[in-house]
Amino acid sequence: MKKFLIMLAIFIALPVFADTMPFYVESVPKEAIGVYQAGKEIVLYSEPELKSNVIKRFELTYKADSMPGNVFAVLLNDKELGLMYVTDIGDDGWVEVIYDKQTGARGWVLTEDRMQFLPWINFYNLYGRKYGMRVMKDTPKNMLVLRAKSEDLSQPVSKLNHIKKIKLTKVQGNWALVTVQDLDEMPKTGFLQWRDGEGRVYAFPDIK
Repeated sequence: MKKFLIMLAIFIALPVFADTMPFYVESVPKEAIGVYQAGKEIVLYSEPELKSNVIKRFELTYKADSMPGNVFAVLLNDKELGLMYVTDIGDDGWVEVIYDKQTGARGWVLTEDRMQFLPWINFYNLYGRKYGMRVMKDTPKNMLVLRAKSEDLSQPVSKLNHIKKIKLTKVQGNWALVTVQDLDEMPKTGFLQWRDGEGRVYAFPDIK
């Protein structure tokens, strides 16, 4: 047992050797409000001010064998795209990010421009409309329903069983107006609840 735990600890500490994407509901923290797009360096502060302590610093190469693990919500090394979960915003361009998904550790980063922080709606409208959407692998079946309106009790348009493609038109609160191609190849359009009232995310941009 002790040997197993040691091997597990070594495995967890290894750098990321592949791209990273969330595929399960619990992969996305319920308190996340959007994402922060990292550049070549991430400097994390204890408070949203430059005079506070630097608690962590990452130099990013976007080479798979040297990238830190448990940091990114989305990591595509070939595109040099690293996105971190944002949990709070401060004044003058500061955002609080999760820099260790395993422990939930957080720190503050100073954004360089307005596009570095994307609230969920902006993120979905940008990446979801470009790449389409996919549902999380453990999404409950009762969430896989297209509705006529963006309301829980709205009339169902179609149940989704074997989703092949989801095209996003717009995001409206916790709902997304989408066109879905299912196993029968017939496009179905309606509102899909991409997030519930407690912050659980069931559908995510299918970034490639």
